[in-house]
Amino acid sequence: MGSSYSYTLNHQRSQGSSASKNPENTRSSLNDEIVVPDHIRKLLKKPLGLLIPGPPGATRSEVEKIVGRRTGKLVAVGDAVAKELLAIGARPDVCIVDGRIERRPVERIEVQGAKELVCRNRPGTISAEAYRAVRDSLSMNCPVVLRVEGEEDLLGLVVMVEAPTGTLMLYGQPRAGVVVVQIDEEAKMRGRSLIEASSQR
Repeated sequence: MGSSYSYTLNHQRSQGSSASKNPENTRSSLNDEIVVPDHIRKLLKKPLGLLIPGPPGATRSEVEKIVGRRTGKLVAVGDAVAKELLAIGARPDVCIVDGRIERRPVERIEVQGAKELVCRNRPGTISAEAYRAVRDSLSMNCPVVLRVEGEEDLLGLVVMVEAPTGTLMLYGQPRAGVVVVQIDEEAKMRGRSLIEASSQR
């Protein structure tokens, strides 16, 4: 397993030039904690992409087909999806995990040779620290496991905004199945609009 270090805001301020390369990011997403309001969280109960219905394990065959056709990066948001991808021999470029599935502790996700980052993100929020950690994980040329102290549920929105076009993001929809999001300009706009709507006071 690769080295692990805590992804602190002080560390990221020394890399401020990378943030300026993407002027479309809202100020709030880069500098403030976003508390995602209830009406946005209700919207997120609907899949943001293609839903593959079924309990863990039952979706494996269809996930394997879709992942096998990808041409870009592969991102897993959540321990359940990361575990499923590793079970079919697909190594995600980025795993964003918090060590829990539906709030129950689970076995630690391990990816051979991956760089490990750690960030903090309170439930129901997107912290500035987590936003930067996700963004920079996506820019690395090696596998990354981003371990979230808190909750990773909402960080898929950051992936939608910051991932390169062509990225395939998978996340779990509680009690429904696996959602597959192909990152294109439409997905980026949708992710950005949801973050900006959450940033409004």
